[in-house]
Amino acid sequence: MTEQTNPAAGTEVNNEQNPKPKEFQAITSQEDFDKAIQGRIAREQAKFANYDELKAAADKLAEIEESQKTEAQKQQDALTASQARVAELEAAQLRVTVAEEKSDPTKGIVVPAALLTGTTREELEASADKLIAFKGEAAPKQRLVIPKEGTTPSNKSEPVSPGLGTLRAAYSESAN
Repeated sequence: MTEQTNPAAGTEVNNEQNPKPKEFQAITSQEDFDKAIQGRIAREQAKFANYDELKAAADKLAEIEESQKTEAQKQQDALTASQARVAELEAAQLRVTVAEEKSDPTKGIVVPAALLTGTTREELEASADKLIAFKGEAAPKQRLVIPKEGTTPSNKSEPVSPGLGTLRAAYSESAN
């Protein structure tokens, strides 16, 4: 324990091992920004460098798998696709039917079929009822009322705006 360590020697080693970090410099121009992000751009582009090759390989694999299918498998795939399309069309038709049944244009109630959710008739009807409840009762249309609409003005001889009589007189003289 008689040995003493030199604290200055330890810090020198630390300084060599851990150099001071660079001070922050703000990016002030587009060129500085481009230099700063070049490495990041290169790494991101390297991730997708062989994308075209992989896409071509995937397309080729799909083509090979398709060519190896038997006629029965091809027919089964076509049947499955057509059944899915029929189910989709039936669901859309049911949605439209429920929307038409729940709508009452005379009362101002219109249910858009596109907003209905559900797969069964009951679910669609419940959805329509919720939409109607959300919208609330349709307010009666207020008719625009113009006072004295359809009546003849009582003072026909007096012009509506000042100077109108003079203008009419000037035109009647020029017409003669």
